[in-house]
Amino acid sequence: MESMNLSRHIRLFVGCICSWVTLSSAVAQDKMILGIELGARYLVPACNSRETARLCFDKALTNRQATGADEYFVYIPKAATPPYMRDDLRVLVLNGMVESVVISTWGIQAQDLALAAFTKKYGAPTRAVQEKSKIFRSRIPTQYAEWALKDFSVKLDGSINSIDWGQIAVSTHRYRKIVEDHEKHAPVPPPLVR
Repeated sequence: MESMNLSRHIRLFVGCICSWVTLSSAVAQDKMILGIELGARYLVPACNSRETARLCFDKALTNRQATGADEYFVYIPKAATPPYMRDDLRVLVLNGMVESVVISTWGIQAQDLALAAFTKKYGAPTRAVQEKSKIFRSRIPTQYAEWALKDFSVKLDGSINSIDWGQIAVSTHRYRKIVEDHEKHAPVPPPLVR
């Protein structure tokens, strides 16, 4: 009888370990954004052409941000480009680690596709709103959504600066805090004089 209980406890223990390993690998997959792993070392090679069969970045377009992060413009293969994506990926790297991946979108015409793709990947947004823009005189409301996840967050802006441009930013909590702190302390530009 005692060996039966011990056997049952061992099976339960092994089952828990297997569940933990499966859950751990599922969480790691969630950090993959179009081939770039958030929170991992930045290992994308440089290349000379947008027409590529693998992820690569253009050295000439690398920028240092005010937050201290290096910004890389990463080309992805055409076959791997989702229909909502407009341009190259912007990958922000701090101390060699990927802190943020920013995806430009086709604005309000692609916002529903982007929202559906990220909802499928991360579940229902933590926060979501729709607004009609008076500035752009659009009849279609702009979608805004955020997912607050354990190690990172996702922010979808259906349109920014124009109805034809939108943005998805996937960032570690640490990097979002760095950006917020920088924005709080950034000098306010003087008003335009006409």
